[in-house]
Amino acid sequence: MLLPTMRAQHIPELDHATLAARIRDHGRETQLFLNSVLVSVAVANAAYVFALLLGSGISPMLWLPFILASFGFVLITFSGTSSTSLLIVSLPDWRDGVLPLLQAMAVFLMFSTLIPAHSTMPLLSDWYAVVAAHAFIGGFWIRSLAARIKETRYDPAVRDAVEGHLKSMRGSAIAAASSGSFWLAIWLTIRWWVLPEHPEFLRFQGLLGLVALAISIGVLALIERQRQGFAILVSDSQTAPSGRARPDRPHNSK
Repeated sequence: MLLPTMRAQHIPELDHATLAARIRDHGRETQLFLNSVLVSVAVANAAYVFALLLGSGISPMLWLPFILASFGFVLITFSGTSSTSLLIVSLPDWRDGVLPLLQAMAVFLMFSTLIPAHSTMPLLSDWYAVVAAHAFIGGFWIRSLAARIKETRYDPAVRDAVEGHLKSMRGSAIAAASSGSFWLAIWLTIRWWVLPEHPEFLRFQGLLGLVALAISIGVLALIERQRQGFAILVSDSQTAPSGRARPDRPHNSK
């Protein structure tokens, strides 16, 4: 009895569009995994420093505003690009790994500069420099993402939402650069004027911590407002009539 004829072996195929989609998906998955790891490390460091401060005997009025502000900057770092990441359709590059890593290092250093030594916090004056670096890196990251969005063609139905989001990103980049300049000026003032000539002013640093806390709360409120505004624009674009058929997916103009 003859065996049934075997089917011809299927040869795997991979076209350019599928490969590009896989690279984008892999980049997003890697970034999500990296962010989850970095958040875990930053939160663990924050808990460790918080425990040290509780047992240090230093007045909470001095260190609590800085801890809360640093935690606010953690939330800003890892939630500020939630809406923007939905618009990125280009292939990932070095910025997708380097910039989040630099931001995570800045957040880690924020808490590390609050580590007490006996009854003082010797690195507190450097906290302002770390915050300034965090803001400058964030501004560069925002401008980098905005440039990639501008290089992409989007469906006419969502174009207004994209333009509105780009406008808010420009404002956020300017605000980040301004915040970085402010904290850099504070750090230089403390380093070169307060420490050598007026060290008695250092007891009032808790006020600067309150300013930082207010800034972090304001930025988080702005991020939430931008997220809600982006959702409303996308919802409106879905109900608006489109003059031409939508493509299956947005694509890069290159």
